[in-house]
Amino acid sequence: MKLYLTTITALLLLNPVTGFADLYYGNEAADCFSGSNERHKQEHCLSNKRDKSDKEVDLSINETNKRIKANNIGPFNGKEDAKETSGDVYSKRFLAAQKEWKKYRDQLCLAVATEIDEDAYDYQSYIDQCTINLNKRHIDEINMMGLPPAS
Repeated sequence: MKLYLTTITALLLLNPVTGFADLYYGNEAADCFSGSNERHKQEHCLSNKRDKSDKEVDLSINETNKRIKANNIGPFNGKEDAKETSGDVYSKRFLAAQKEWKKYRDQLCLAVATEIDEDAYDYQSYIDQCTINLNKRHIDEINMMGLPPAS
């Protein structure tokens, strides 16, 4: 019985690990590359999807920043003589973190694409799909902040 429970537990713990795909793989690239036989159209399609994904991240960041400011209106650290609200400080730190995250995303995707030669025909598509994948995950992370809507 112990062996059975140990085996089931191990399988449950390992299952999420096997569900992850490579950073350079995704439905967006698969859709673009199956939708046309012309290389430039495939690349243009994926580039457009990456641009759309970048805009979605920016929208999420901007909306979250509004929520931060709207829901944190008290003085910073509770000090009545503070020149900034806690929302002002939270906002600055949040936006600085987003700027750093974008640098991280870009460098990580560049590193992932380095797995293939820079002269390879799908080098940019690796970067684009990686960017899309990380953008999706980052939007999920931002949503985990659990901020109420701005009034």
